[in-house]
Amino acid sequence: MSLSGSVEDLPLLEILQVVAFCQKTGHLTVRAPAGEAAIVFERGRVVSGYVWDVPGLPHDRPPEGPGREILVRQRLASLLERLVRLREGEFAFNLTDGVPAALGGRDLAGETLPCGINPEELMLDLARQLDEDRRTASATLEASFAAPGDDEIILEELPPEEPVAPASPSEPTVLLLDDEPEIRRLVGDRLVASGFGVVTAESPAAARREMDRLAAAGVPFLLVADLAVPSDSGASFHGGLDVAKAAASLSSPPPVLLMAETFDDKLRARARRLGVSLLAFKPGLSKLDPLQYEADLRAFGEKLARDLLPRLGTRRRAAPATPVPVRAESAGEGARTELLQAALEEMQHNPDPDLVAFLVLRAARAFFPRVLLLLAKDDRLRGLSGFGPVDSGDSLDLLAREITVPLDRPSAFSEAVATGRSWTGPLPADGPLRGLLDRIGPMGATTAAVLPLRTSGETIAVLYGDAPEGGELPPLDPLVDFVEQAGRALDDAFLSRRLPARTIHEVRL
Repeated sequence: MSLSGSVEDLPLLEILQVVAFCQKTGHLTVRAPAGEAAIVFERGRVVSGYVWDVPGLPHDRPPEGPGREILVRQRLASLLERLVRLREGEFAFNLTDGVPAALGGRDLAGETLPCGINPEELMLDLARQLDEDRRTASATLEASFAAPGDDEIILEELPPEEPVAPASPSEPTVLLLDDEPEIRRLVGDRLVASGFGVVTAESPAAARREMDRLAAAGVPFLLVADLAVPSDSGASFHGGLDVAKAAASLSSPPPVLLMAETFDDKLRARARRLGVSLLAFKPGLSKLDPLQYEADLRAFGEKLARDLLPRLGTRRRAAPATPVPVRAESAGEGARTELLQAALEEMQHNPDPDLVAFLVLRAARAFFPRVLLLLAKDDRLRGLSGFGPVDSGDSLDLLAREITVPLDRPSAFSEAVATGRSWTGPLPADGPLRGLLDRIGPMGATTAAVLPLRTSGETIAVLYGDAPEGGELPPLDPLVDFVEQAGRALDDAFLSRRLPARTIHEVRL
């Protein structure tokens, strides 16, 4: 049995399945852009391996025994998770008569499991994790471009009637009030992972007790309260406002963020009078799909941790970190190259999903006079954001939210979503692409491009770009490469969150 090829054509997860099913002995070597790695099999079980950036275990630390075997098993499990997420590279599987003690210049004798790991035990979990990361990436991308009226994360800042001192950044404690255990767990876990101390409460009475305790201990905190928690008397479902009122009476009132699925003008006015600083619309419509609801809640927790709570703590709206995008018609090849390089460095330094999404749009603006970013969801594309001219004179950024493109008909969109390959060409006379053009207005455009954004092996969004008034599109290879690297940055971001503290990156001996 001999097997070799490209990771793009045959994902490593499928190779693991083949080797495990056939119960073969041999080794799989991988050459990725970052370096070389290998997995050693004995009768289909993974017994040893290495990856380019993790040194081998010293022979004397830890000593032989159950502790060392557990450590080797942990390293191999983390190695497999990293390798199945590779998006490019070459692989080769070679049959051998026995298990090699050394491979690729690495001495593996001291870190070979006697019984090995059955990869089939990990495959379902790895596949589930990839699916979960795709859903989370999709939810995060959608949250990054949320607009008023969506059932997603929407921010509104209410000016305080009197200035309130900001919370101390040295004590990032959050009191989270919500009567849904799932929200307390998922959102709370995301905040803890981001370095916040989290205290939870399921009722207004419990929240008041926690506020009194924190205040008595002199612990600065931020209050995040669900509007629709039932009041203690049961007379209303605006218990969050009751807690905000109680917080305002403390000697050092905390900054307050009120979250709900909908707000009206009366509630906004009352929230302002009670000193509420921020309103955030939390997920709601996806409750009928438990897996998607979990992904949406994780994205909501991420948005709280990275954007809303830091903003709440300072009581000021931060200016956007990203500079004004370069306009395509004024950007030459040198300017585009410089912009892509700067965006790539920014993305590598901070692979935050929100930042990645905005960097993709910023890069696209240097290539297209008109761009739409569309999310792949429920067998269709749904508009998230855009820029450029529209026939009606409306803002394309707002019009984008009303646009849907079916994926059940052959088109450049369905092809890009299914294959992950970009498309550039003349605009067709009919079909979904023409339907999109009719919606935003042709305005003389003759050619267009569709670029897929992929994560965990599937397309989660596409960029559509064209040139109104019949302008020529510049060479798009640099942008295609940048969008591919943006997808890898999203993969790396979710992988870094998932791997436990004791990973193959940092083994404590």
